[in-house]
Amino acid sequence: MLYQKGATVFGEIHDQPRAWRKAMEDMASRRGELTDWFKSQNFGQVIYVACSDSLNVAWSASRITHLVSGLNSVAMPASEILYGRRAPYDSRIKTLVVALVRPDEAEEVGWAVEKLRTLDPKAQVLVLETGEPGLARLAHFAIPLGGVQEESKIGTRSVSSLLLASLVTVAWLSNREVLWTELQRLPDLLQGQFKPWQTRAQQIVQGKPTHLAFLGSGPYYGVAAQGALTMREMAGLPCEHQHFLEYRYGGHVSLTNLMMVVGLISNTFRAAEEKVLGDLAVTRAQRVALAEEQADSLRRSADEVLELKSGVSEISRVVLMLPALQLLGFYMAMSRGVNPDHPKHLEHQVLKLKERPGVPTGA
Repeated sequence: MLYQKGATVFGEIHDQPRAWRKAMEDMASRRGELTDWFKSQNFGQVIYVACSDSLNVAWSASRITHLVSGLNSVAMPASEILYGRRAPYDSRIKTLVVALVRPDEAEEVGWAVEKLRTLDPKAQVLVLETGEPGLARLAHFAIPLGGVQEESKIGTRSVSSLLLASLVTVAWLSNREVLWTELQRLPDLLQGQFKPWQTRAQQIVQGKPTHLAFLGSGPYYGVAAQGALTMREMAGLPCEHQHFLEYRYGGHVSLTNLMMVVGLISNTFRAAEEKVLGDLAVTRAQRVALAEEQADSLRRSADEVLELKSGVSEISRVVLMLPALQLLGFYMAMSRGVNPDHPKHLEHQVLKLKERPGVPTGA
């Protein structure tokens, strides 16, 4: 078969229903052990450690952890932990450290986990990782998610699978069976929505903006950050991400009619988010809303709406937003003549730390 431009990334985006089912099977096979461990530990706070794409997942997962369980929860970049002199949380509280890892992130996250275990020996570590198991030796509990890692350079199914696995973890940690039941519906829901999402995404990118801003509130902020990263990597366009309601404070001043704002609409902040999008009309930037449904008020606030029509809670919906944003990035790349399978702007190597902070070279 002749190669078609973007075929690998396109296939990996569409493979997510299978990847999600596989990830939940991997999680479910360890449910008894994991829930017993949670009960025995009685954690008082949850700290997520990650870098790159997985850090965006961690930002969303930490907010959802707090909303669902009531426990204090924050996400920390692995790189910042490496340079710290003390644990970045109250170590007097029984702490669950959740490390989210994809293969190209393993070294840096591994260093950070080792550092945390030195700074807080009482902390318990759960590792959720895609690809070949690499950090299990550092964990008290590790669950590898097999069969979800990409062949391409763009993070799609592995990223969304990590987010889904994180939400499954939150459901069991919080003893929320309703959330676990709802999460199991997501693969079938996604399968049924690909075609309408593709049609809308192809229509939305026709404006060919030169710059994009992704806005999200609460759990949707991490997804907005991942949307911006995916768009940069796929299409090679300058992108930014902002807290939705904070965009009022000067973030919008450089918008022009050559730019696009993509707002992730939540239930909790919906009225305020619609107001922000509506007020941005004066900038003449193209305003796109990613929302559960297109209400009359949203039609007045946005130029384009990509409807999810999922029928699930705003917590579970956060996972579905990732494939929708990936399709937007894919079709933006194609409209600009960029091959998302081999984006030239990603040919340079990642700027990794040359040596482990605090450890002499060769140690």
